[in-house]
This record gives sequence, C-alpha cells and structure tokens, in this order.
Amino acid sequence: MEPRQLIETLAVAALFAPLFSAACIILATRRVMFKSAGVLATGVMAGGFVCSVVALVTWLGLDDTSPIVTNIGWIPIPGSEAGWLYLGVLIDSLTVAILAMVTGISMLVHLYSIGYMDGDPRYNRFFGYLSLFTFSMLGIVLANSLLMLFVFWELVGLTSYLLIGFWFEKRGPQLACKKAFVMNRIGDMGFLVGFGILFAKLGGNILLPAVHGGMFDAIRAAVEAEGYSMANPPMWLTMAGIGVFFGAIGKSAQFPLHTWLPDAMEGPTPVSSIVHSATMVAAGVYLTARIYPILTPGAHLFIATIGLITLVMAACMALVMTDIKRVLAYSTLSQLGYMVLGLGAGAYSFALFHLITHAFFKCCLFQCSGSVIHAAHHQQDMRYYGGLGRKMPITMICYGICTLAIAGASLPFTSIGISGFYSKDGIIAGTVNYGVAMQSLGSWGNLFWIGPTVVAYITVFYMARSFALTFLGEPRDKHLHEHAHEVPWTMTLPQVCLAIMAVIAATLPFLKLIEVSEPAIGGEAVAWMQPTEALGDAHNPGMHATHAYLLHGLGWIIMLVLGVVMYRPGMKYAEKIAAIPGINLLYHWAHNKFFFDELYDTIAVGVCKLAATIIALIDKYLVDGMVNLAGWVTRQLADAVGLFDQRVVDGAVNGAAAMATSGGQILRSTQTGRVRAYVLFLFASATVVTLVVVTVVLVSP
Repeated sequence: MEPRQLIETLAVAALFAPLFSAACIILATRRVMFKSAGVLATGVMAGGFVCSVVALVTWLGLDDTSPIVTNIGWIPIPGSEAGWLYLGVLIDSLTVAILAMVTGISMLVHLYSIGYMDGDPRYNRFFGYLSLFTFSMLGIVLANSLLMLFVFWELVGLTSYLLIGFWFEKRGPQLACKKAFVMNRIGDMGFLVGFGILFAKLGGNILLPAVHGGMFDAIRAAVEAEGYSMANPPMWLTMAGIGVFFGAIGKSAQFPLHTWLPDAMEGPTPVSSIVHSATMVAAGVYLTARIYPILTPGAHLFIATIGLITLVMAACMALVMTDIKRVLAYSTLSQLGYMVLGLGAGAYSFALFHLITHAFFKCCLFQCSGSVIHAAHHQQDMRYYGGLGRKMPITMICYGICTLAIAGASLPFTSIGISGFYSKDGIIAGTVNYGVAMQSLGSWGNLFWIGPTVVAYITVFYMARSFALTFLGEPRDKHLHEHAHEVPWTMTLPQVCLAIMAVIAATLPFLKLIEVSEPAIGGEAVAWMQPTEALGDAHNPGMHATHAYLLHGLGWIIMLVLGVVMYRPGMKYAEKIAAIPGINLLYHWAHNKFFFDELYDTIAVGVCKLAATIIALIDKYLVDGMVNLAGWVTRQLADAVGLFDQRVVDGAVNGAAAMATSGGQILRSTQTGRVRAYVLFLFASATVVTLVVVTVVLVSP
C-alpha cells in the first residue's frame, strides 16, 4: 500500500476504533459485558494508538508532507458552489501529532479506569461513554470541513455531559454536568454567530472542504478575492474570527466561561484526567489553531487578552485552594491561558507544543491525585494529608516529576530542561515579541510577557505547595495515613508512562511536526508574527538562554524550595500570612473564586429566575385569565342557550304535544260506544243546525 494511503487508512481506523468498542459495550447486555468492558475498551484503544503511532512514523518518512484530503459527498446543495456537504478527513503534520497524543492519553486513561472504577455498579457504561468521548475528539482532529468539525464539537459536549454527571445520584455531579453543558452552549452560540457571519459574506465557500490545505484556506482565499488582505481586513472578518473563537472560550474554559471546569471535578477522576488534558479542553485550542489563517490583528489582540486574563486569574485561585483536584483544575485553566495567549501572540508552534506536553504531565497529575483520593477513602482536602509519600512512593515520584514538568524546570543558566520548559518558554518568548510589536498599546503591551513570566513562577510555588501538603511532612490525619496504600498496577503503570513522556516529550518530533504545519504567513501579515531583530526568532529554542526574563536560572528552584518549606508542616504558615491585613482581602477574593459564581447567580441565573417569575405571572393572570374569561363567557352563553332551548324550543314542542293530547282526550270522551248517546247527539246536532238555519233566515233582510 502506498504510504500516504496507508496513513489515511490508519487514521480512519484509529478514529473508528473507540466507536466500535463503545457500540459493543453499549449494545451488549450488562451480564455479558460487565466485567470485560474495561479490557475490551482498553484493548481497542491500544489498537487505535498503535495505528496512530505507525501513521506518525510513516508521515515522518514522507518526502511529500502536503495534506492528505479525502472528501465524500454527503448531502447535495442545489445552486451552491460547493455542490455538496462533504464528509472526509484532513491529515497534515498537526493532525498526526495530535492524533498520536489523544489516542495515547486515552489508552492510558482507559487502563487507569479499570482499577479506579472497579466495583462501580455502572462499570460497563462508563467505558462506553469514555470510548464515545474519545471518538468525538478524534473526529474534531480529523475533520476536513467547518461543518464536520462542528458536528463532532457538539458530540464532545454531549459525551462530556454524560461523563461529568456519571454519578448522577449525587447532587454535585448533577449540577456540574448541567453547568458544563449550559456554559458550552453559550460559547457554541458565539461559534454559530461567527459561522453565520462567514456564510452571510462568503456564501457556500465556507462549506467547501479542504483540498490542498487547511479547511480555512478556502475562506481566506475568498476574502482575498474580495480585495481585502490580512493586514487590512474588513471588520466583519474580525467579528467572525472572534465569534468562532467564542466556541473555544467555552470548550477550553477561558474567561469569562471558565467556571464550569473546576466544577467538572465532581466526575470520576479518570474523567478529570482526560477532560483536562487531551480531549475537551484541547479542542478549543485546536480550533483556534485551525482558524489561524482567518484571524485578523484585532482578533489576535482579543485572543491574547483573553488568554492573559485567564492564566493570571486561574493561577491566583490555584494558590489558595485546598482540594487537590481543584488545585489541578485551576492549574489547567492557567496553562490553557498560556496556550491561548501564545496563539494570540503569534507563538503558534509553541502554543500547540505546550498543548501536547501539558497533556502528558497534567493527565499524570490528575491520575496521581486520583490514586491519593482512592487511597485516602475519597478525602480530597490536602489539609488532611501529609506523609503519604512513605505509603505511596510510586505515586509521589510520578507527581514530583510532573510538578517539575509543569514548573518548566531546567538546569540553571542553560536551555536544557524537561518538556514544560521548552513549550512554556517558547510562549513567553513569543509574547515578548508581541509586546514589543504592539507599539500602539504603549507600556500596556509589556503585560503580555510580564503576566505569563510571573505566573510561571507562581505555578512552581502552588505545585510545590500541593506536593508538600500531600506527600511530605507528618501525617495530619492518623487514621487516613494508617489505611493509605499504593494503588494497583493498572493505576500506577499509566502514571509511570505519563511521567516518562512528560520528561522526554521535548525529544520527540512533536515540535518539528507542528512547525511544519504552521500556516504560511505572507509579507502582508500582522507585524508581530515576524520576529524582531532585537529579540530574535521566538521559534528558535536557542534564544531561551539569552534573555533574563525567560524561564532559566535559579528562580524556579527558589520558588520550589519556598513552596516545600512553607507547606511541609501543613497550613500553619499560610494561615498566618493569610491573616495579614491587605493579604487577607486578596486571599478572600481568590478563595471565593473572585465571586464569579455569585456574579453569574445574581446576574445570569437571577435575571433568568426573575424573567421566569414575570412570565409565570403573565401566564397565570393574563394568559390564563384570558382563557378563563373566555371559558366563563362561553359557559354563560351555553347556559343562556340551554335555557332558551329548554323554555322556548322545548316549551313550544311540549306545548303542541300537550294540546294534541288534550284535544285527543276531549274527542275520545265523545266516543262512549253507546247507541242511545249517539242518537241523542245526532238529534241534538240536528236541532242546533235547524236553529242556526232558522235564525239566519229570520235575521237576513
């Protein structure tokens, strides 16, 4: 088989593998599939991962790395330039990289779930949902058109709702899954608005599938055919790009639609690990990367600003949370902010590289937290932990490695580090170029690199905090510590694999593939996408060792040591610091998540409840009043008509009948049957007639 055809076949096989396992598990009876569901789903995902890796290796060996596109006509559109709505696949360097990452993460999460979900009464259903969730994400990765991407986009939203609310008998998951679903629908509304603007301005061109490049290349070509350029774009294109990006704001939980992601921790830990690493939140970043060719300077500024706000705000909240999963959840928000900021600032390659490296270490961190929660009898508050490293050494080592990875650890004063260093450092380098290029913002432009640089060191501190509170020091709950133990191999093996990947991901060809897939930027493109002479090329890892504001030196080590020393004894030092005037106010705001939930409850939920109350009153007193009035009038008319029918119509009929009856009675009384009576009546009648005749004769003249 020709290599490009082999890659396409393997990618399609990887796409449909989880759908096959989901169908088998969901359609088979519970009795047959209950115990084997986890093994079946994990085995099928392993097959999908093998297909993805073979496709990746085969792609690396190709001389021609132009996109592989397959278009299959689905629904005919009469009169449209496109002619059809197409289904198919688009495979390029970015696709094969993300495909391998998603299938690998999903396989390890499936394996981890075998141990974590053991004993759950809906064990088989969980694996059916998990496989369907993976299929949805793979559909987004391989989609060859905007419409097909949106179909799988919505399927990801549906399956995430099922997984987050898997323990639906509990109040927390009930509320969390509904919140995630509603907030994602709000973002998707913006997606549809952007889609509608493009359709209104460009017509059927937006339905054209990818042919020789990305799915948005045809849209950009249509814009340029109208006489516009990306350096001088129309306002409607900026609004369309921002509208489509709103879908990413919902899926990737960016400000202001970020509040659903921490609440999603109510679901099982395997759900948290896959949602927060390689699938749902990654979909928003992936979409932003795909719409890159149509993003205008105004849209880039909007995207960069949203990413900056999200990463700073989430890091502040992660500093004060005590629930281990919520710390990691807000950490995810912050790291997603890095990715979105990187895309907005033009650091395309490093933003997507951070998406891949983050998937490995964040999935491992969530799995380690799940192991701790599993061993601690579902206690999630780190204030009750301490000293668990002695009971769970493998989990501690994996958590520690991934803490260094997310911290961007490197050898002091060198450009040698583990995966998180290269990806995060590249983003910061790109934001430096962006801040310099955005001269119209003046000194405010510096915030785009100062913010992520400061937050990078805050990340080191709060991750060291979570590590120290959980694994170091003396036990703060003796009973919990005595019963804690290392988890089964089905849970530790995925953690070890992910920890290894977190270390070596930078040595794998992911960054090379992403750089090849980066959209071509012409001379008329936005200025900050071109490196400045003063700062060098942001895509050159060699620059990382040349600038004092980037992640190197002893800064991360100082923050790591400070976090460990401060929290190894527990929360006593933190509580004293939090009580200092001024700091206590900041602590209060961060601990209450800046009151976003209360704000939304007051504004959004409160307004909706007020509107519902007003509508209910209108329905009760106006609509129902009119209906009841109409019913009363109808009833009165019916009573009047009934009375008329009873007294007049029926009275006339009954009167006629009574008269006929009375007349009959009178006539019947004359028929006695006696001859003498008849003779008497005859003579009487004759006499009367004679008298009448005589009277008439006498009276007449």
